[in-house]
Amino acid sequence: MPRQTVTITLYEHQDSKETEYSTLAQKYKISEKEIYETLRKINREFKNIRSESNDNPDQNKKELSEKLAVFDIRYSDYVGVRHYVGFAAVGNVFVQVLPKVFKPNPEKANKPQINNTTDGNDNKDGTWDSIMAFIRMLNLAYGLKIRDHDLAYLQGRKLRPNLYEIFIYLFAKSLWNEIQRGYHREYVELHSEEKFLRGKLLLSKQIRKLPHQLNTFSVEVHELIEDNLLNRIFYASIRIALGKTAWQTNKKLLEELMLVFDGVTPIRLTREHFERVHFTRLNERFKHPFELAKLLFMPPKGEGRDREVSGFFVDMNELFERFIAKIIRRNLPEDYDLLYQEEYPFLKLRRYTREREKCSKLTKCLPQKPDYVIIRRETPVLVLDAKYREFKENMPSSDMARQLYVYSKILEHDSKEKRKNKIEPKIPAVLIFPSSDTYNKELKNKKYLEFEFFDETKLYVVAYDVETLKSRLDMDMKNIRYVITKILNHDGKSSACSV
Repeated sequence: MPRQTVTITLYEHQDSKETEYSTLAQKYKISEKEIYETLRKINREFKNIRSESNDNPDQNKKELSEKLAVFDIRYSDYVGVRHYVGFAAVGNVFVQVLPKVFKPNPEKANKPQINNTTDGNDNKDGTWDSIMAFIRMLNLAYGLKIRDHDLAYLQGRKLRPNLYEIFIYLFAKSLWNEIQRGYHREYVELHSEEKFLRGKLLLSKQIRKLPHQLNTFSVEVHELIEDNLLNRIFYASIRIALGKTAWQTNKKLLEELMLVFDGVTPIRLTREHFERVHFTRLNERFKHPFELAKLLFMPPKGEGRDREVSGFFVDMNELFERFIAKIIRRNLPEDYDLLYQEEYPFLKLRRYTREREKCSKLTKCLPQKPDYVIIRRETPVLVLDAKYREFKENMPSSDMARQLYVYSKILEHDSKEKRKNKIEPKIPAVLIFPSSDTYNKELKNKKYLEFEFFDETKLYVVAYDVETLKSRLDMDMKNIRYVITKILNHDGKSSACSV
């Protein structure tokens, strides 16, 4: 009888007392050695999660990768959890790291538990809500096209809160929905020996035949068949998922898909298989399940390697930035547009001959870019930065304030209004922080905080309430919308504090 699966749930930057090997071993009923080896395997799989890991050729690559991987396991008594969120499966052990902003409130931990699992140890109240909120954020930020009613269906079935199982279900369900509309077939080039001439005669092969072989023709034909590369990838992914899942819901769905793809040639998945797939209008509807299969089962670089670790991790700082960008774009007034990081030609003062030398020095000092710039008719009017961190002492840190101030001044130089009308535009800056019941709680009930620099340039601090993501996707973002509208309309008098 196979061993029951174990799901280890962690939160980024979790307190070391909660991540001691002895505590985890007692909680999840597995040995400390197995936990240690599992985390090491995950680190080796995602050792190049940051591109900066190869920037320093003089440093030992293995040591550098360890410092930049998902977990910090240099300590003998506990594991350090960094700012990467996601999940990984190593054998029968599943490890999921959730955002710190979604960590359940300890005051609400006395609610009745939903426990219909094989290892209900990590199924404390609030874990499902944290997972749902994370998936909603991931869905909007990366356009995964996950439907909210599928998430609600899983949450209502009282299953173990496991990110890996959820994504297996989403892959299988989306593929099943497309199969219901019709099996994917495409023309595949086949070479065969036929007793009658059909298709294209391969003359170069035919003339080299011996006399006793002349009773057949070497032909090339194109047939519309199910046994194509895309279906082979789906079939191989289904087989892998079936061996990993412990949910009966997933097993039933995957077994039905196995019957559907019974006539497809089984393959051993490699990275090259995924890279060779190209989508056209004929197979576009299968792109969503393909992306989920790629996310879950695409092997690492290196031909012939088996993927011992399945899953993915993302940088939570980048995820929050991309999420806020999508939210702001959908709430901007008409005539305004949002440019996200590289989309704005930042630090391009080189085109002005008077300040070319000044710009060259400035560019060396400021390699960073603001997260967002709001423009109107190609003119910058507002600069914003998303900060996935704690907001302390009811005031932004001096580093944050200086950073936003410099961004604002550079954009003023780049303003077309200033060059044409010889006016001095004041471009305000906005800092956006996440807030929830357990994170930046003091910002949650405030519309905004307003500060003022020495030259009367405004700095606003506003929070996005991520708590709403636990039940729905809040596209209204009332506080952020209010501040942006207030700034763009130039209404209201200043009551700002100096910074």
